[in-house]
Amino acid sequence: MAAHDFAEFSWDEQADVKAILLSRGFELGEFKITDKDDDSAGDGKAVIRQVSVTRIVNGKTEIYDTDHFAPWITDFDEALQAGKFDD
Repeated sequence: MAAHDFAEFSWDEQADVKAILLSRGFELGEFKITDKDDDSAGDGKAVIRQVSVTRIVNGKTEIYDTDHFAPWITDFDEALQAGKFDD
């Protein structure tokens, strides 16, 4: 299982997340974003990626199951819009 901080995400994922946060009135520093890959089968084929997003000020966390094509970003944007990270 490999874990990564947001700074290790691909440049395009980072840019997309920053743009979404800006459009919703948030700053990147308000969130802790990490991911981890799980290849529990050990065959290297069925890798599941989980992205964890926590708003630092209130501890609200959402976890997104995804692959490496970043559909989690759309889910994160919808969560921000729905107020899931609000106080």
